Amino acid sequence: TSADAARINAAGKKIVYLSMENSYELGEDLSLLDSFYKLGVRMAGPVHNGTNQLADSTNPGPVGAKWGGLSPMGRDYVKRANELGIILDGSHASDATIEQMIDLSATPIILSHHGCDGVYEHPRNLPDALLKKMAAKGGVIHMNALGAFLKDLPQSPERMAAMRALREKVGDPDDLVGEAYEKFLDERAAINKQFPENRATFEDYMEQILYAIKLVGVDHVGFGADWDGGGGVAGYDDITMLPKITDRLLKAGYTEADLQKMWGGNVVRLLKAAEDYKASLKK
Repeated sequence: TSADAARINAAGKKIVYLSMENSYELGEDLSLLDSFYKLGVRMAGPVHNGTNQLADSTNPGPVGAKWGGLSPMGRDYVKRANELGIILDGSHASDATIEQMIDLSATPIILSHHGCDGVYEHPRNLPDALLKKMAAKGGVIHMNALGAFLKDLPQSPERMAAMRALREKVGDPDDLVGEAYEKFLDERAAINKQFPENRATFEDYMEQILYAIKLVGVDHVGFGADWDGGGGVAGYDDITMLPKITDRLLKAGYTEADLQKMWGGNVVRLLKAAEDYKASLKK
């Protein structure tokens, strides 16, 4: 629960709340969301890459923008998540889906790894007006550190040709196992060394963070690096570099209290709101 956070933190331990990125796994049976809740899931997003049975994706794939936002089942999904006390996550959903989630959800939503169109226009970044609308209902955006969402990153022709040749040679890397996958990683590393990737930087990431804070305030911003999904920028590659954000924001004039909100407090607030709404239905 949200109340567990302070108690466990006070004991000197760290905690992780389970979330579900993409609810395609539910199939046509929304009661499975109840099962995931019982297993500990406290945050869930309807869609990932590729429009599914619940919602349009920002990267819709061959299905396209089928629903104009949420599907009829997706609308029921929002309602059931609210009833269970699950935070709704709009990252990877289309802008239309996100707006409908904001409108339909009884509790604030989160964008767990997202960015701002006002800094760099990209389908995975949100327009200012929609970000303000989400914040007005208490929502939170966690800033994504995936370089391609931060700035245009043209790569050298030599690198692109080498990567293309590697993909043609191995096929889908997700299908590789054992030694074949290790060999692929070695060959990719060799390409990275010979033809270094043009990467976004920590300052590019901070530009997104500072823009979001100025737009919607510290009550509505957090950090979502997306390291397991391709995230990480030059100077911000792993968890050892997390304190750089704290240092940078303190130097920019933000307070320890501000940072406590952005380093988890805002998420705990959203979970408390979800729990309170669930409890209100039983009265």
